[in-house]
Amino acid sequence: MLQHLRKVNQQVWIAVGSITIIGGSAYPVFFRETRPGHDIFSSEKPEAIRVAQEERRNEYRRLIKEQRKEQEAEQQTVQRKFQEQQ
Repeated sequence: MLQHLRKVNQQVWIAVGSITIIGGSAYPVFFRETRPGHDIFSSEKPEAIRVAQEERRNEYRRLIKEQRKEQEAEQQTVQRKFQEQQ
């Protein structure tokens, strides 16, 4: 077995060593478990921010619906008063 290893060219050893070093240093980049938006170069929003924005949007929509209902009720009372006066 050692005789076969001695016959391997020096360029092959350099290639094997380089691939091993590059693969070893790239392993954490590709195989770590990170949440969306928590990576260094991530363009996605973190989950906590996305959830908070959705909650704010839902709250805003709920407030708008309530305001519309109040405005419609006001309009109906104004219309009734106007019709009573005529």
